Amino acid sequence: MAFDPGLKIGQILKNADIVEIFKCGNMGGMRRSRTTNTLVIVSDYTKGIYHDKWIGGVLHYTGMGKSGDQDINWAQNATLAECGKNGVDVHLFEVIDACEYIYCGRIELVSKPYTETQPGEDGNDRMVWMFPIRPVPDNDVQKPQMFVFKDMEDYKSRGKNVDAEYAKMLADRKKNKGKTPVVMQPVIPKPEPKPPVVIPADIVGKQVKHKSFGNGVITAIEGTSIAVEFDKVGLKKMGYEFCMNNKLLEFI
Repeated sequence: MAFDPGLKIGQILKNADIVEIFKCGNMGGMRRSRTTNTLVIVSDYTKGIYHDKWIGGVLHYTGMGKSGDQDINWAQNATLAECGKNGVDVHLFEVIDACEYIYCGRIELVSKPYTETQPGEDGNDRMVWMFPIRPVPDNDVQKPQMFVFKDMEDYKSRGKNVDAEYAKMLADRKKNKGKTPVVMQPVIPKPEPKPPVVIPADIVGKQVKHKSFGNGVITAIEGTSIAVEFDKVGLKKMGYEFCMNNKLLEFI
């Protein structure tokens, strides 16, 4: 049975609370607990070491390792890469204000990890692993707007210099002895409301194949999500529209 931390989405915790609840370590962005069979991952925007970003509702999360090329088979990078197959539940926290950990819920890996170039702690460019993850079920937990993009096109047009801008903001904050500088956020036009998601009722009972989870059977429709019982990883709940738009599921 999956571990239930008894937390509400958006609840703010201190670091000591996370250690007590999940029985994990008190340092690092990826904390494995064998007692609760969980992996706690932290996206901390106050440190400026990793460059995580939300694109189209998916968090592109930077793997473990502060300097030098990262290894996807090392430590908790391997645990996160195998989530959904290894039975370990992954829980996400975000830190937007120092020492305040916002609970974002359980997450799943929605596509294969990929590599990109980021500066390490020593300032030298290195290869890092990026993990595309999404809360399950999806939620509207608070996100750092500077790192939120509507889709990949929005990221390409606005996100080119976001890491440098953020680094400058952190430097200005340090220079002003902790005083938070005013950061002008780009004005993003409000998108037109999306039509309601309509899921055909007759898909219940049909067999499907997921890119990561393999074969399964749709067992229920729950609002805009579907429940799928997979042969290898058990029951998973996922957004129907997201899966179909990104071709993660196909009927067989």
